Amino acid sequence: MKFTLYSFLLALALLGATVGSATAQARKPVPGKAPVKGKPGVKAPPPPPPPVEAAKRVVEEEAKPQLIISKIKIKDPVLVFYQQAAPGTAVQQLLMEEKNLPLLKTTPLEELVARREVFVDGLGNYSPPGQAADDERFRLTGVSLLASSEKRYPAPDGRSTYARLKVPSPGELYVVRESAEEYRHFVSGPQKRGSRINFEVNGLPGVDSVRAAYTLRKIDVSERGAGAGEVIR
Repeated sequence: MKFTLYSFLLALALLGATVGSATAQARKPVPGKAPVKGKPGVKAPPPPPPPVEAAKRVVEEEAKPQLIISKIKIKDPVLVFYQQAAPGTAVQQLLMEEKNLPLLKTTPLEELVARREVFVDGLGNYSPPGQAADDERFRLTGVSLLASSEKRYPAPDGRSTYARLKVPSPGELYVVRESAEEYRHFVSGPQKRGSRINFEVNGLPGVDSVRAAYTLRKIDVSERGAGAGEVIR
């Protein structure tokens, strides 16, 4: 009986030693890692990610050249419907004094547009100088309308025609220095009313800029931005 009791107590002692050793091994920290405080078996949440700064895209705007608009007075102005000599078919509308018409016989188009006394009919549509940017009651547009109802005469070169202009009172027009790129598209065919536009013609090789002439027009509400309207006389 005593032997059986001793054997039972010895078995309990060995079982307790085994459980204690296993518990100690479970709680032993892993080398190189800090022990995690809290409940056993619960993992600590991962640290929050670092803040991400939004990338800023810097777009540099191209500096536009300052638009310079000046007023001029031309004595006896005429609008020349310039016809290029054969075999070319390019034409352009040039503004000059009537006394300078003989230049058409001796001067090629590229040299004509470079002369200070010769202008080209403007293609743009601008606010007059001194007007608010959003004020579109008045616009600067080309001078063609000033010659739309005038009689045409043969020019001294034998190819072109011209019409005298009735310049608005007090006789002032406007001049804008513009890129010649806009004036390299000329009308193709014989110089008559309603000719077509040929976009493949480079009529001003080697010319960087032109002096374009404009007149002041009053624009109706329904036509604002279209370049049409009543000429201010």
